[in-house]
Order: sequence, then C-alpha cells, then structure tokens
Amino acid sequence: MKRFLETFHSKKLAAIALVICLCIGLLADGTLLHVNAKDTKPDYKIMVNRAANCVTVYTKNTEGEFSVPVKAFVCSGGREGHETPLGNFKTSDYYTWRQMIDGSYGQYAVRFYKGIMFHSVPYYTKNAGDMEWEQFNLLGEAASLGCVRLTCADAKWIYENCKAGTEVVVYDDKENPGPLGKPAEVKLTTENPLKKWDPTDTNSRNPWNMIRPSLYLRNENHDGVLRLPVGASRYDIYNAIGVKDAAGIAYNMGEYSINIFGKYDLNKPGTYKVSVCGVGVLGVRTEINMVLHVE
Repeated sequence: MKRFLETFHSKKLAAIALVICLCIGLLADGTLLHVNAKDTKPDYKIMVNRAANCVTVYTKNTEGEFSVPVKAFVCSGGREGHETPLGNFKTSDYYTWRQMIDGSYGQYAVRFYKGIMFHSVPYYTKNAGDMEWEQFNLLGEAASLGCVRLTCADAKWIYENCKAGTEVVVYDDKENPGPLGKPAEVKLTTENPLKKWDPTDTNSRNPWNMIRPSLYLRNENHDGVLRLPVGASRYDIYNAIGVKDAAGIAYNMGEYSINIFGKYDLNKPGTYKVSVCGVGVLGVRTEINMVLHVE
C-alpha cells in the first residue's frame, strides 16, 4: 500500500508539472511561450498599413468602438514575393524569442496568422547584442519574409499590452499612413560601435542606455503631472516638455521631437494617462508614462 501511494503521488506530481509547463508554454528549446487566455474584450485593435509600412493601434471610444488612435509604429512588411497577407486576423501565440524560417531570431514575437507574426528586427543569434543592423535600417520599407518587423520597444509593447484575440487588420493605403502619421526611422551607420543593439531595447545591458535622453517638465510642480490648457496645440505640448541628454544637459528647441500617445482629448477638461516619447539629436528614443491634466 505504501509503495502504491508513493507511485500514485509521483504520477500526480508529474501530471501537475506537465500541466504547468503546458500553461506557461515552456518549449523544448527553453523559449518561454507567453500564452494569454483569449479575451472576448481586447483593449486594442491593430491596423497594419502594408503599403506605407506603418502600424496604428486603436483603443475604444465611449461607444466601445475601436476608433481612437493611441500608438503609431514604423514597420517592415513582407518584401516582393513574400508580401504580408491582407485581411482580418487575431493574435494568438506569444514568444519572448522565436526562431524564424531563415534561421534568424526575433524578440517579442506575436503570431496573428499561421507563420506570420509581429516581432523585432532579426538577430543572428538569441542574443540582444547580435542584431542584424542592416535590417534595422530597412524599417519603413518592405523587407521581411512576410512578418511585420518592428523596433524592439514597439514589438515589446504589442507583446505586453495586446491580449490574445486582439484583432489585426492588414490593408493597403500608400497615400495615408494613418491618423498619427508614420514615425521617422532611426538609421545606424557602419562606424557606430553600438550598431548591433536596437537603440530602443530597454535591456539593462544595452549600451545605448549610456546616451539615452530623459524627459522633464519645464513647469515642474514636483508632482510629475503634465498640465495643459483646454484647446492646447502640439506647440504647447512641445513647450511643456523638454529633453536632456545622458549628461543632464537640456537640448535646445528644435533639437528633439516630442509625441504623446494615449486616449486623451485636449479640448475636454480631464485627467488622462498617456505615454510621452522623446527623441534627441542622436536619434535615441526614450518613453515614459505620465499623467496629463487638461484644465
């Protein structure tokens, strides 16, 4: 009887361990497959403009329709002969690293149709410091084997914020990239010693962190709240937020760009949670979450 119980418990523990592995998606090569249970109420809708190589993310309006643009990403869709398929799809499987059909690796891969995924620019190996930098420079034009390539930060945003079951629409409109426009691409040079790292990667080992700029409020009330008047323009936003280099020296006006993403209305008083993105003269991006108060 004692041996029977020991055998029974061993099998039970093994079964539990198997279930846990299946739930978290631990693959044979050690890659962690992040699987979310399908959510009937996703928070976002992803529109991929294949012709413009631009992605726009929408959230819901007060009527529950996905009509409010909150994010815009530059991307690389499929090149000639490997075009990203047009149509309506849904996200399913999520991978921190995923080996691609050509043997390269992508970070933060999110499948939305068969072998077609959102993912970072490819890497030679499963190493964040081994990026194919020439492919990074192709963001903004068709370059992939069918997937939608993004910067590491943008791929990670989809991976972390868009639940399984999120609708993805791939369409063509060469004349209009999307309501938020198409973000500018950062180009890496052969001489750049940091070129094998994605400048947007938040990995603590990323050497780009040493020159990454920081954001600050020009009229700081010591509460970190961005305050703008009702009816404020983009010029008012630019005047309200400054950018400093890694040494803490403020950039001059015209030496940086500022964008605010999120669900907010500058014509309506209220408090909103937004994401503020700043890009300095070196093309290195920094992004922080901030509270916007329109009064």
